[in-house]
This record gives sequence, C-alpha cells and structure tokens, in this order.
Amino acid sequence: MIRRRTLVIAALAVICLAGALWSRTEFFLVENVKPGMKGFGKTVFQGSKPVDFDAEIIGVLRGVGPGTSAVLARLSGGALANTGVFEGMSGSPVYVEGKLLGAIAFSFQFAKEAIAGITPITQMVEAFADAGPPGSAGFRIMLKKSMLWDYLLPQNPPAEASEILARPHRDIQQEPVLARFGGHDMVPISTPLALGGFAPETLKAFGPQLRAMGLSALQGSGNPGPQPRAAPRKPAAADASPLEPGSAISIPLVRGDLDASAGGTVTHIEGDRLYAFGHQLFSLGFTELPIHRARTLTVFPSLQSSFTILETGDPIGATRQDRSSGIYGILGEKARMIPMTVQMTTSRGAKKVLKYEVARDQFLTPFLVNFTVFNSIVASERVLGVATLEIKGKISIKGQKAVEIENRFSSDSNSPAFASLSIALPVNFLLAFGYQNLEFERIDIEISAMEEDRAALLDSVRVDRSEIRAGDAVDMKIFSRKSNGESVEDHYPVRIPPDVTPGPIALLVADGTTIMERDAREQGDQLVPRDLPQLIEFINRLRKNDRLYVRLFRQEPGAVIRGEGLPGLPPSILSILRSERTTGGMSPIQTSTFMEFELPPSDYVVSGSKLLSLRIKP
Repeated sequence: MIRRRTLVIAALAVICLAGALWSRTEFFLVENVKPGMKGFGKTVFQGSKPVDFDAEIIGVLRGVGPGTSAVLARLSGGALANTGVFEGMSGSPVYVEGKLLGAIAFSFQFAKEAIAGITPITQMVEAFADAGPPGSAGFRIMLKKSMLWDYLLPQNPPAEASEILARPHRDIQQEPVLARFGGHDMVPISTPLALGGFAPETLKAFGPQLRAMGLSALQGSGNPGPQPRAAPRKPAAADASPLEPGSAISIPLVRGDLDASAGGTVTHIEGDRLYAFGHQLFSLGFTELPIHRARTLTVFPSLQSSFTILETGDPIGATRQDRSSGIYGILGEKARMIPMTVQMTTSRGAKKVLKYEVARDQFLTPFLVNFTVFNSIVASERVLGVATLEIKGKISIKGQKAVEIENRFSSDSNSPAFASLSIALPVNFLLAFGYQNLEFERIDIEISAMEEDRAALLDSVRVDRSEIRAGDAVDMKIFSRKSNGESVEDHYPVRIPPDVTPGPIALLVADGTTIMERDAREQGDQLVPRDLPQLIEFINRLRKNDRLYVRLFRQEPGAVIRGEGLPGLPPSILSILRSERTTGGMSPIQTSTFMEFELPPSDYVVSGSKLLSLRIKP
C-alpha cells in the first residue's frame, strides 16, 4: 500500500514536472533563431480582436543592453504596408514554429520598411521572476526646503521648479537601448498617450516633458468618468472578444474629466499574470498602475511615426512592475488611485466641479497632479495676459493631519503654472521620503480666477515711534505700490510682547516667501524629517505667499535641533550642545524671534520686505 502511494506521488511529480517543462518549451529560444525563419505576430488594427501579420527573421542583435538581445524581423500583412511599425504596437507577440518568440518593442526612425526589434519573451519573464515586495521601508532622499517655495519668486521661471516633477527620478529618463547614431539606431517604440479633455495649452507646456518620458501625446476619445461614479462600460458585441496575446490595453494615468492613458499590447498571459509592451513604460520598478482593456479606433499612418488611436475600456488588472523589458501585471487586481476634485470658479463667475482619479506612484504622481491642475485652469482661463488665481487645497492622508495649502498668484503669464506647482510640490515631498504608512485618501482643490492684476510691491513701513516699552502697542503703516504706480496704505496695531528685554530690536515686515528664505539660510536648507507627522507639520507651517508677516527679533545665539529652532539659549546650554557627544545633532543660529504674526489678507499679493530698527526702553 505504501509502495503504491509512493508510485502515485512519483507519477504526479513527473506529470507536474512535465507540465512545467511543457510551459517552458512554449517559448522559442533566441539560441535557436536563424535568419530567414518565418513566423507570425498578432496585434489589433481596428476594434478589439487581434489579427495575424507575417514576420520574417533577419537576425539577432546581441548586446543591445547588458546581457540582453533583440531579434530583428521584417513585418508584413494587415495595414503594415501603409503604417509600418506603429506606436501602440509595443508588446505585440511574435511566434516562430508555433512557439512565442517575444514582443515587438523597437523600431528605426523614418524607416521605409516595417522592420522591428523583438524583445525575447524569456528576457521578459526572467525580469519579473523575483516579484518581491515593492519599495523599501528605509528609503529616504535628501530634499531642500526651498524647493517648496522657490517657484514663488518672480525671477524663477516655472520650468525650473517643475523640473523635479517632470523628471522626478533618473530611472524615468531612459536613453534608448543603443546610443544615438544619427537616427540609425534602434529605439523603443514611443508609447501613445491618448489625451481626452485636455487643452492645447497643456500639451504646449508639458509636451517636451512627455516626450522625454517616452510618450507621444495624441488626441484620445476620453473616459466616461471616474470609476466610482461611472457605469460599467458594455462593449459592442463585435468587440466582446476575450483578452489574449495581441489584445490592446491601456494604462490610465489620469481618468475622469481628463483622461490620459498610455497604450500598448499584451504579449503573454499565464494564469493571472500578464506581460506586455516589451520595453519600459517609465521604468518605475515596483509600481501600481491600472490596466484597462482598450479598443482600437484606427491606426493612423504617418511619415514621421504611425500611431494607434485607442478608446479606454473596463479595468482588468493592475501592474506590479515596470522595467526595461516590459510591464508585468496581475489580472483581476485593482490599482489604488488618488481621487482628486477641483472646484473651479472662473473669471466670469461660472462654477464647475472637475473630478479625477490620479495614478499613485512615488515618482509619477507629482507630475500627474501638476499636469491635471494646470489643465483644469487653462481649460477655462486665458494663459496670456494678467490673471490672478486663488488656490486652496487639502491633501487628506489616512491616519494623519490633512495638509492644508493656501496661496494666491498674480502674474501676466505664469499664474496657472505657479498654481499647479503649489499643489504638486507638496505631493512630491510627501511621496519622496518613501513612508510606508503614507496613504492618500483624496486631494481637494478650490480655484478662483480673475482677469485682474492684483500684484503689488512693498514700498515702505512706518511706525509712530522708534523707542517703546515692552507691552506697549505701536501703530504701523504699510505702503504698497501697484504695477500702475498707485499707492495702497494699510494700518495695523503691533503690540510688543511684555517679556522682551531692553535693548535694540529689529522689526521685519516681509512676504511669506522672504521669511522662509531667511530661515532656510540661517537654519539650513536641507529637509530630513524624523517621521511623516513632522513632514506634514513642516508643510502646514509654510507661510502663505500672498500675506505679509511681522517678525520682532534680535541677534542672539541659539540652535536648531532635529529640525526645530531653539533661539535665545543660555551659553551653558549651547556649550553642552556643541560638545563632541552631540556633534552633528545641532546647527547654530544667531536670531532670537520674540514675536511673529500673519497680517490679515489684503486685496493684493504684496511682495518684498522692509526692516526697521527699534529700541526697547527699560
């Protein structure tokens, strides 16, 4: 009986092993590729059903990357005579002798024939063999505090501030597999990014960044709306085909009232595992992006680069990895998206509510937030000419305080860019430190626009007397000058704290950006929060760019310890902090602040600073 059971177990093991070997031999190995071999591929030229095209092997290009190869093939059949290798074809499977060889992934610029590079399927599967846990709990990067407000300064163009959002990680900027050889090199096929609901000004502003990320922006058909409120899409009977190798898919980066979806093709399905594209989407590594069915409206032939026009369908799964050899996803899983609502009050008094869902990724999300908020503004407001935008934002994080954002921007050309960055940069900071307990619940934004110039320059500050006693109040007059030369006068009472010791003291009146710059110069610009709550607290303490602040201070030694300023410390305490046992744990400062408060908002965005010298009498 025992022997019979042993034989049964052994037989089952042989069957399982045979199954594994059979699964392995479904793949046609690169080692067996010979020039002149004939095969076929599958892709979608129209609708949802993949159709066959012919493939003739030209040869193998070895060493296109470290330890990687690509198979060169001449394609024909279907619409390829008119289109050549087209954008959206990435991932189309190619079979030789009935076995899967790999995915169409590369092409040549301005090619006169449909000659493509094929990523071997073995390279794709092996790249995702070790599907470990995403991310690292100890991941941290060094950021500068000033990145959160440098873009507010008039002398800095918004392109400089948005650089970190356009290319937030060097892995996103992948050079082609081969170095540039005057257009004679094989490059990854550009990924078509179908845009629905976007304004032409958005593409003009973000087009170079999209191209740098390997995306080719084109007009899309849009999305029926954010998934929570949209009714399930029911494809036409003619397109109700099963998902299979060669099927078109889309990766929505933003969905809702703006749809931005990257298109590609399924290469291989094994159980619930899906392999596609044959080259990187963004090379994000471990990531979580939604995968949707897609329907091809048509393939548009072009002398520059033909492309497919896709319609995004129902969700079918989620990506788990995005690497140089393609994307890997799990069917049936749901990708987490960040709900975002923009309530827009236009300069004509009209109100509208825009609802989006933004892909959640450590490196990609800040760019998408920047892109989406900018588009929300320019879709209804002018880009050229004077405009003033008031922004109020709330970033809700599970288990944490909400991040509150409030700013105003008045400019003759850059207000939409400044406004979108005011939301995107805090999102970038929250994600950049890699906190494992960070989970966005939603982002809510209110934007009010007016076609008026509300910018003003701080001209002068006066007080009714320069010698005062602690606890007294002085009358402060602030004079600002508008761009047309008109002067604006405001009055504010300022009470001196009763605990200020006698002696000279300084009264600073400045806009929020200037105040933060002064602090960063003295306390250090590097930001290394000890935990997520401290980072949120730091962002919430940022001064508003459209307010003036009054600060009463004196030059006295102090210290910054673990990110917290401790001014006016006694010499005995400072000597202990400076000892060898605490080297690196503190930074000296020379300013002791007795009082700081925010002045009420005015009708104008006032910038500048003025410093007065006062004396506290005994």
